[in-house]
Amino acid sequence: MTIIATIIGVVITLIVGAAIVFSQYRRVLREAKNYERGLKMVPLYIHIPPASDDLEAGGRDERDVTEEVISQAQSMYNIIASTVTKGFKAKIYGQRHLSLELVAHEGLIHYYVVAPVALVSTIQQAVAAAYPSARLEEVADRNIFSETGRIAGTVGGEFTLKKDFAFPIATYQESKRDATRAILNALSAAGPSDGVAIQIMIRPAFEGWIKTAADKAQGIRKSKGEKPVNMLTGLSEVLWKPPENSEVKPEDKQLTSLEQSTIDSIEEKTRHPGYETLIRVVASSDTYEKSQALLNNVIAAFALFDSQSNNGFKFSATKNIEEFVTSYLFRFFPQEVSTNILNSVELATLFHLPDQNNIPTSQVRRQAAKQVDGPVQVMEEGFL
Repeated sequence: MTIIATIIGVVITLIVGAAIVFSQYRRVLREAKNYERGLKMVPLYIHIPPASDDLEAGGRDERDVTEEVISQAQSMYNIIASTVTKGFKAKIYGQRHLSLELVAHEGLIHYYVVAPVALVSTIQQAVAAAYPSARLEEVADRNIFSETGRIAGTVGGEFTLKKDFAFPIATYQESKRDATRAILNALSAAGPSDGVAIQIMIRPAFEGWIKTAADKAQGIRKSKGEKPVNMLTGLSEVLWKPPENSEVKPEDKQLTSLEQSTIDSIEEKTRHPGYETLIRVVASSDTYEKSQALLNNVIAAFALFDSQSNNGFKFSATKNIEEFVTSYLFRFFPQEVSTNILNSVELATLFHLPDQNNIPTSQVRRQAAKQVDGPVQVMEEGFL
């Protein structure tokens, strides 16, 4: 028995040791891959469609028109979901990511999508499907950092979900309004010498996210009608409340309207493609105080995505601004960051191309007119 126990102990030790070594090796590989992917990202400038392409209200409720405008972006995210990869390499290196960016610089607000070289054609197809008149132009990276303020005049941080990712944020379907108006207003406060950027990085979520969310909904069903226990109130009830003769069986309890609404929201979220998300905000100006004021404007705007009964965003300021700026420039998205999952509806609420009715500032540049392709077959003979 002693020999068998010793052998089992050795085997367990070897298995645990191998798992630790593999985990460390994979971490090193992923970190190297992070740098490689950062160097292979292609910035694509989005030329917003002209005002002539905006949907006509035609006497309809403005809220219905806004919902239809924002819903166009969902087709873009549905196509991006097809970029998911499977197999051994995907398990080692993780999914490829792309970055959706709003940048205020030199007095204007710009829209970008930054994608890996291998996904550029897919992203072009996705944007064209949602916005046929939008144009993508490959450009150089924009330097938003103040030459006067430099690193001392730069602030930033990240947005994460307040609760478990199973709970959705407030979407356009719920609020019937375009919350990004507030973001554009916040960015419009940046002067010609300031720079503010919102970087929304996404990649297809891990396979088990839907089951995890479903388990969360099931947990609410099982604990239906139960109130959170408080030590003081619980003790007072024991001392003063008379004992009840009959106990209500768990299966006889009814869900409250709030619990049922929460379950419905979670189940609705799982019906759409999910994306692991990392949101960075960076502001740079001549002084630290001005940068902090610009950053605070963006933080306040994100409060509109908070849902009282479900989820919202919380902001965490960076403690190492130099490391944070490096992550912003290289668009690092560590594979370990997997607890912030938004579906295509939530992302459409967060990032879409606006129409004229939802652009509160003149700093958003749009195409002056629709551009069309020239004729494919050109006559080589004939009269001029």
